[in-house]
Amino acid sequence: MFDLNTINKRYFEIKIGEQILEIEPPSKKMLNKITSLSGVKDGKKATDGLYDAVEMILNKNKTGKKITEDTVSDLNLDQVNGIITAYFNWLNETKNSKN
Repeated sequence: MFDLNTINKRYFEIKIGEQILEIEPPSKKMLNKITSLSGVKDGKKATDGLYDAVEMILNKNKTGKKITEDTVSDLNLDQVNGIITAYFNWLNETKNSKN
């Protein structure tokens, strides 16, 4: 029998202020939500979508710590883009690794 619990989880580590979070890989549902935000053409909706995506990503952390909308809204656009870019780079590297 194949036991999914034996698969080693990988985590994306991110530091926000003095807080370090270990972010889990996304579920298909979450990944679909995040990637669907990239097709938004309206400027305000696109910006809101980026911030919503970061909030979703950060809230899927190992310890279950709740990251509030206020915390995410304090980030500037460069930080939000940096988080999303680094997270998707990590997903790509993890997908392509042999383990």
